[in-house]
Amino acid sequence: QKQSKMVTMSVWSCIAVISIALTDTTSCAFQSTTTVRQSSRTPTATSLHGIMEAVESLAAEAADTWSIQATPFLEPADASKIEEKFQDRGDVLCLRVFGGRRLSPEPDNNTVKPGEGRRSRFVIAHADLGMDAMTAEEEYCTVVRCENVNVASSNTFPNALASIGVHLDNVGDIVIEDSNTVCFVVTPEVTKQCLRLLSKELVGTGVSLSVVDSHEFMPHGEMQEMKLSRVLERQMERKKLDAGYVQFG
Repeated sequence: QKQSKMVTMSVWSCIAVISIALTDTTSCAFQSTTTVRQSSRTPTATSLHGIMEAVESLAAEAADTWSIQATPFLEPADASKIEEKFQDRGDVLCLRVFGGRRLSPEPDNNTVKPGEGRRSRFVIAHADLGMDAMTAEEEYCTVVRCENVNVASSNTFPNALASIGVHLDNVGDIVIEDSNTVCFVVTPEVTKQCLRLLSKELVGTGVSLSVVDSHEFMPHGEMQEMKLSRVLERQMERKKLDAGYVQFG
């Protein structure tokens, strides 16, 4: 059993080295996905046609290089189309993850039930790497709990996150558990940024943020819309251009 564990670790170490080495030499589409994994400068999603083409490119790279790729967080309509297209692929696994151990919502249903998620991202891996949905969610989604926040008096969480430089492509669902508690999903790359800075953008006495255990279920509650104020939206667009943000799709 010890020997098997050592072999598994060696395989993953090789994959990590290959992924880093390929970052500077592969196509723009692949560079955008390695950026998702390596930093907070993630690509942004646009039209469904463009998204499909970008995901197809990620799938091809994952199959050819035995690598693992990840998309930004997507809206349910786009994610459902991608899931439908890639569910029967034999060369790659296309795993849809929400964060907080939640399931896909029912098709054509605008109401999110307890245990279901809304925004999701895809983790795409070579079929022989043995990636499963639970592992993909643990490694590519982080749930953060914000406590002692005055939700009614605070700015919306999308605006607060954008104010600290977190692009909404890095943000999954934002769930208001009660008037003082909010849970939200982010990519692992921006977690520390949220923990360190977000409380400064919120109203409340003793506002605290912490990472939720990956085995804990996301609470059910009201979901905040992923919309920015016009001023912040313009500011974020300028920051994207200044930072060389890669367009996803």
